[in-house]
Amino acid sequence: MKVLFLSPHLSTGGMPAFLLKRIEALLGFTDIEVFVIEWKMYSPTYIVQRSKIQELVGKNFTSFLGNKESQKGIIDYCYAKQIDIIHIEESPEGFDSFNKFDSNLQKELYNPKHPWKIVESPHGMGFNPTKSKKYDPDAYVCVTPFHVDVTYKSRPSIKELITYPIDPTIQSLEKRDDLLKHWGYLTKGEFHIINIGLWTQGKNQKYAIDIARKLYGKYGFTYIFHFLGNRAPNFKEYWQPLIQDLPPNVKVWGERKDIDKFFKIADLMLFTSTWECNPIVLKEAISNETKIMAYNLSHYGDEYLPFITPLSGELEKDKLNLMETVHSPIKYKLGDYQNNVEEFAKKHYKLYTNLIDNGKRG
Repeated sequence: MKVLFLSPHLSTGGMPAFLLKRIEALLGFTDIEVFVIEWKMYSPTYIVQRSKIQELVGKNFTSFLGNKESQKGIIDYCYAKQIDIIHIEESPEGFDSFNKFDSNLQKELYNPKHPWKIVESPHGMGFNPTKSKKYDPDAYVCVTPFHVDVTYKSRPSIKELITYPIDPTIQSLEKRDDLLKHWGYLTKGEFHIINIGLWTQGKNQKYAIDIARKLYGKYGFTYIFHFLGNRAPNFKEYWQPLIQDLPPNVKVWGERKDIDKFFKIADLMLFTSTWECNPIVLKEAISNETKIMAYNLSHYGDEYLPFITPLSGELEKDKLNLMETVHSPIKYKLGDYQNNVEEFAKKHYKLYTNLIDNGKRG
């Protein structure tokens, strides 16, 4: 079986992270040959996930670099490579405004006269298929129950839920004390809080900084906050004022390749996002058996309640809850919730096989 993943971009973020996990799982546990097309390269910086994907698929990686003439060749490419499944990360109608998927090209690509089947995986909460969807794929592989139960419920295509797996193998093998010593910490009584994500209004780093400032005012360096994630130029208006006025107990590390090491030292992950579709970082925190404080957003349902101390949005209350959470036992046992990567891969394989054998475009 040959599967082509078509991604609108591979700049850092949840969607490229999910795609990377799909590819790792399929290459590790199936005999699928994987191809990847990057519709447009947004930036040559902050490409940790892109580089890993490119390394994994080698010569089967193609980037159109935003070249519309090259993109028109996708039909010929799929025939030349004998592609069985085209799995598109996002709905083509929902690609960014500066990276639009040509509607005539989409119509041709989705034409059932072609031998391949098409799958879409929406990764955001902002796209409204009722208003904007022109062509339905053979199947939607949804990453959150909300898309199955609400957003795409009325669409005629097959809908399959395949969530990001809990994967304990991502845990760092290094010793916590060694890492802290290497970074200049290891003072008795310190607690280390991590915040992970692209610096944007939606990720809401300002609120985490406000909590850090409150704690520093009373407890000094007892609570140390580590911020991991890139500061993209297009969000500079948000993050620049914040990093110019940081309390002393905050360390901004930027984008890192060694996030596992920070999970290893973390007494708590403070995830302040207020606009999140599929919080991969929560699954990574669970995989690392890390205590978590996060907003329990309505579209999560009850999926994350066993794992998190919910944020309230009230600064003083959340400051107190953070201290209590750090000093309390962890809420969950990882062994009760393991969702292994092999199962994740086999769910994809089964769906793809069924589509090839029986699938009909909606």
